[in-house]
Amino acid sequence: MYIAGIILFFAAVIFIKLKMPMWKGKYSEKLVRNKIQKLPEEYVVFNNLLFEDNEHSTQIDHIVVSPYGVFVIETKGYKGWISGGENSEYWTQTIYKSKHQFYNPIKQNAGHVRFLRHLFKGSANILFIPIVVFNNSAALKVHANNSIVVNRHNLKRAIRQYKTSVLDRETIDWIIRTINQNRIIGDKNKLKQHKHNAKARQYRSSSLISQGICPQCGGQLVLRQGKYGSFYGCSNFPKCKFTLNS
Repeated sequence: MYIAGIILFFAAVIFIKLKMPMWKGKYSEKLVRNKIQKLPEEYVVFNNLLFEDNEHSTQIDHIVVSPYGVFVIETKGYKGWISGGENSEYWTQTIYKSKHQFYNPIKQNAGHVRFLRHLFKGSANILFIPIVVFNNSAALKVHANNSIVVNRHNLKRAIRQYKTSVLDRETIDWIIRTINQNRIIGDKNKLKQHKHNAKARQYRSSSLISQGICPQCGGQLVLRQGKYGSFYGCSNFPKCKFTLNS
């Protein structure tokens, strides 16, 4: 009984350690959801969306449809120092001396926008506004001149800064209908397959990088010097702007 108890204890510790990132992510998404639900009625909020088209799936944390554009929000539940650049493949989370790399959320969100452009192909004039939002405890050391990256407490301000109406009522209703008609609800198998495919893409990208190959265009990775230090860039620059911290 004593040995069985020890085994169960360590099994529980391992289970919690494996699940903790997912739980933190879900909790952060909940906090963002609560934040954007307080926007005025002219903002229509969607949360935790899964889409599939031609065997390609994408999962989007939040979409906010408004007269001022369609906000596509990627939530990250990280704390500590967050550093990275717009074109970097990976960003870095630093907590004391511990460092963890994660896929560039600007690029991740750009993929979501591309999918939505395809989904809404009947209307090419929709303004999409991608936003990456981190926990309030994250210190953002991010070089992003052309993208919106904010802490959660600045999210509403980032959304409300857009004040010019660019979508009429008919277009807004069409966008909302299109989202509702194409989103996948309650299909655990498709969600599981989406997560598997996402991990497979990350593995392929990491494998190419380890061989000195650009995962975006197949060019060679070259060590370069920039104003923020050394980094690896694609030999096909400026056509390909892939970068990786050295």
